[in-house]
Amino acid sequence: MIKTIIFDLGNVVVSFDHRKTSKRLADAFKHADDAVYEKAVASEIVREYNLGRLSTDEFIAAINREFGGQIGYEDFYAAWNCTFLPEPIISERLIERLSEKYKLLVLSDTNEMHFDFIRENYSMMKYFDDFVVSHKVNVVKPSAEIFQKAVELAECQPEECLFIDDLAANVDGAQKIGLQAIQFVSPEQLEADLKARKLL
Repeated sequence: MIKTIIFDLGNVVVSFDHRKTSKRLADAFKHADDAVYEKAVASEIVREYNLGRLSTDEFIAAINREFGGQIGYEDFYAAWNCTFLPEPIISERLIERLSEKYKLLVLSDTNEMHFDFIRENYSMMKYFDDFVVSHKVNVVKPSAEIFQKAVELAECQPEECLFIDDLAANVDGAQKIGLQAIQFVSPEQLEADLKARKLL
């Protein structure tokens, strides 16, 4: 019996387009968009930030050094978070309905600025009971360790948890330690899968 449902954030709960961020930063730094994307959005330094090995101030300073810029926190925060589209992918009503029957957790590879922005700007986040985020636990999916941390917060057995993620590798990682898992494709598919499992 499922007691806890665990959601990934990006491309499940919220949409993002990292090219919007690279374009905003490229304009600010007066550099080519592709170069900014490669070195400031899809780079190893972002992975380090997602893992909590760099503070937000250290991350912003490192990107400024890379491009010879002097973007302050507020402008960088706005550029960094313009990646998110205003409307969530799945409805707040679905999350609310699930919260009435199950413990809800977030399990996400994300960084401090992105996570703070999501919590402040998507009202459905109030229905989640707790959060396992990579920059706090210093590990990313599909590591077994991050799933184990989620199970600990769920306070139930792995097989009593259902994990929802858009990436097959993360679904496989969850299943390897005993969680039930669904690969997210669309809101319609998710709702159909939840109904098939008699969770809705």
